[in-house]
Amino acid sequence: MTKQFAVIGSPIAQSKSPTIHRAAHRVLSLDWSYSAVELSEGRLLQFLETLDDSWQGLSVTMPLKIEATRLASELDPIARVTGVTNTLLRTLDGWKGFNTDVFGIQSALGDAFLAETPKVVILGSGATATSAAFAAFQSNPSARITLVSRNAKTAKNIKSLANQAGFRIDIRKFKALSRSLANADVVVSTLPAGALDSYASKLGRNWIYKPKGLLLDVAYSSWPSAFAAAWMARSLPAVNGIEMLIFQAIGQLRVFTSGSAETPLPNERAVELAMRDSLGLI
Repeated sequence: MTKQFAVIGSPIAQSKSPTIHRAAHRVLSLDWSYSAVELSEGRLLQFLETLDDSWQGLSVTMPLKIEATRLASELDPIARVTGVTNTLLRTLDGWKGFNTDVFGIQSALGDAFLAETPKVVILGSGATATSAAFAAFQSNPSARITLVSRNAKTAKNIKSLANQAGFRIDIRKFKALSRSLANADVVVSTLPAGALDSYASKLGRNWIYKPKGLLLDVAYSSWPSAFAAAWMARSLPAVNGIEMLIFQAIGQLRVFTSGSAETPLPNERAVELAMRDSLGLI
């Protein structure tokens, strides 16, 4: 019986996960199926109950990452502290939840978090913003983390999770965006594609705006985004969200093959290169 896997969420049509996972399967000689399933919020439990035993794992994307945490029968340590699950693995007791987004963000940014007391600015307050905050703290407990958000309620939820984990987050309203970016060493935008287009326009034509630091824009559907393009026009470094996608997928494949996000894949570098090649990056 062929093992089945899928990425689930909404919208899902443009997801690159099937492409990169299938490329990895070929390198690893895995006769697995990997598809994409459109699934709206509130439908996850019903979906899980329809799956037969051939279904062994799921990649979970927006807007289901919090819902997946609630429905998991068990959580890995990172999913537990963040409240965010982007990977579900079938076990004898149900579905175990994992968070490989933290690993994906850390890997995409390399050593950027390791500077002495880095100032990290995170844009947004959803599930990925939560993972970004924990990625910064776990990489460098001395990081000074600021969350810039339009949604006070979700921002406070992240701050509460951080407090429970033993670190602090400062919250600022979106009107403080320019001031926040001017003091940043690392910026992680977790906002949807196009959400920062108006700011990018101001950034491109007005030298009053003086951002700095390394940008990771997780919205990879069109690269560079207007925001990333304006950033790079200032000769500032920007990282494509595809990097996070690739590394969180590697983390998911670790889970799917070994049951642990900590166990490297056989020939993991070859898997990474195959993923990049499948996306036309090399």
